[in-house]
Amino acid sequence: MTKSILLSCQRTNQIKDDDSFIQGRQTHARVLTNSQLYTLFIFFPKKSTTRNMNSFGRLLQLAVASIALVLSAWSSSSIITAEAFSTWVTGSNQKMARTVLSSSSSSSSSSSSSSSSSLLPDTTSPTTKAFPPQPKTATSSTNDEPLRLMQQKHRPIASSFVPKQFNPHPALNNCHLQTISGVFLRKDPDCAYIAEEGGIAQVLNSVSNTMQPGGAYDDEKCGFWDERQRITTSCKQDFYTVDIKYAGERKTQYQSVEGKGMVVLIHGLESNSNSSLSTDMGQAYVEDGFDVVCINFRGCCGSPNDTLGGYHLGFTDDLRHFVQLISELWTNNDNDDFEKRPIYLSGFSLGANVVIKCLGELGDAALSLYNIHGASVTGAPFDAERNINFIDGPGFNRALYGRRFLKSMKDKVSETDPLTELIDYKGAMSATCISEYEDAVIAKLYGFEDHIDYYRQTSCYYFLPGVAVPLFILNAKDDPFFDPEFYPIEESVDGGSMAPIKMERTKHGGHLGYMFHQPSESEKKSERSASWMPMELARFISHVHNYEDEES
Repeated sequence: MTKSILLSCQRTNQIKDDDSFIQGRQTHARVLTNSQLYTLFIFFPKKSTTRNMNSFGRLLQLAVASIALVLSAWSSSSIITAEAFSTWVTGSNQKMARTVLSSSSSSSSSSSSSSSSSLLPDTTSPTTKAFPPQPKTATSSTNDEPLRLMQQKHRPIASSFVPKQFNPHPALNNCHLQTISGVFLRKDPDCAYIAEEGGIAQVLNSVSNTMQPGGAYDDEKCGFWDERQRITTSCKQDFYTVDIKYAGERKTQYQSVEGKGMVVLIHGLESNSNSSLSTDMGQAYVEDGFDVVCINFRGCCGSPNDTLGGYHLGFTDDLRHFVQLISELWTNNDNDDFEKRPIYLSGFSLGANVVIKCLGELGDAALSLYNIHGASVTGAPFDAERNINFIDGPGFNRALYGRRFLKSMKDKVSETDPLTELIDYKGAMSATCISEYEDAVIAKLYGFEDHIDYYRQTSCYYFLPGVAVPLFILNAKDDPFFDPEFYPIEESVDGGSMAPIKMERTKHGGHLGYMFHQPSESEKKSERSASWMPMELARFISHVHNYEDEES
C-alpha cells in the first residue's frame, strides 16, 4: 500500500506540539538571561571536534554551557571560573566559553534587558485572527443531564487533591535549562533531584558523563517495555503500535496478575514510547501498581505508516479505537481471563491535548462506555492559536526548537510522492515555520481551512467543559511554548467550573522539564522511582483510584 493513500476514516484531530523547548524571561541578576543563552547557541561551532556530533549532541553541549553559565552567574564568590567552565566544553568551544563568561559578568542589566526583549516572539502577527470568546464542546453539552450528574459526582475527587510544590534549585530554574535537561538528563537521579550538599557538583559530573560516547540516553536502545502490539486501524488501511509494561506477572495481554488497572499513555510531538519522559512516566505508574500501555502515533514507532495521514494536535482516533478494543475484551470475554479494571489516561504536550480533547468528546461516555475513571496530563497547550507565535515568532524558540520540529516533519513528507494532490508538497518543503507547514499539510490532509481553523477545532481548551471524569492538568508558568498570559483556571474546580478538573500551575518547570527538584523532608522519606513531574501525575491517579475504592 502506497504512502499516497489517505484514510477515509481519519477525522480532524491532532498536531505535533511535543516535548519541546523554550524562551526565558528571567531578570534576576544571578540567573541566566535570554541574551546569554542565545549567544551560546548562535556561537556554538557548527561542527564539533567530534566528527559524528549530531544536532542532539550540540544540544547537549548547549546544556553543559547553560548549566555552567548559570552556576557561574549564581555564585557570588566566583567558585566556578572561566577556566573551570572550559574544562567541561571540548576543543574550540573553550575560547568561546571564556569570552561569554567574561562578557556576561561585565554586561549591564540594561543591555541584558534590551537583548532579552529583542528575542521575544512577535505576538502581534497580522496572520492571527480574533480569538473565539468561549470554549465549546464537540459532542457533549453542559446542559446534558447525565454529563452534569457525573461531573457533580466527580468534583469532590478532583477538588480534594492537594498538589505538591515543585522546588527547583534556584540556580537551575531557567526555563530553557529546565526544558533541555528534561530531554537529556531526566534519567539521571542526580539531575532529577538535587541534594542540598554537593548537588551542584553532582549535576556537573552527570552532564560531563552524558557527553561521553554512549553516555546520553538512547531511546533506540530502550529496554523498558515488556512487549509491543501492532494494531490495525478501524478502516483496515493503516496501523499503530502500543508498548506494554506490566506491574507484575503477566496474566493476559494488557493485564498483570497484580495490576490495579491500566494507564494509557500518549506521547508528544515527534516523540515515542521510548523517550525518556514516556518511560519515566511509565515507571511512576508501574511503581504505583498500574499496568501501562503507551500508544505510538502512526509513523512514530520506528516504521513508516501505510498512508499519508499520520496524527495531529486533535487526533483522537487511535486513542478512541484502543479504548474501544479494551472494552470489547471484557464484554466479549468467554473465559473470564480479562477482567474489567479501571482505565486511566495520561499524556504530555501534544499528547495532553489529545487526552483532554478525547475526554471532552466522550463526556459521560468515557466512564459509562469505556470505564475511563480519570486522567493526569502535563504541558497542556490549551489554545494553539495563542501559542503559535511563541514557537514560530523570530528569536530563540524558533531558532532552536521550531526548526528542529519543522525539520522532523519535513523529513516525513519528503518520503511521499511530490506530485500528490492530497497535500501542498512544494509548500510543505519550502515552509519556514510550523504554521506554514500546517497550512500545506495538516489543513489540506484533514479538511481544515487553514492553520487557524485547525487550531480552533482541535485545541483542548474548547473541550474542557465536556470532561466528566477527574482530570489533573500540570503546567509551568514559564513554559516558553505557551502564552504566559493565558491560563483558563475558570474551567477548573478551583475556578468554579462544574467539570471535575484540577489545575496546577507551577512558577518554574519550562516545557516538560521539572528537573533539579529539591525534595522536602517528607519527600526524602519516600521512595522516588521517577523524576518529580511523573511522580506527581501518578499521585493523582492513585488519589482517584483510592478515593473510589473508599467510596465503594
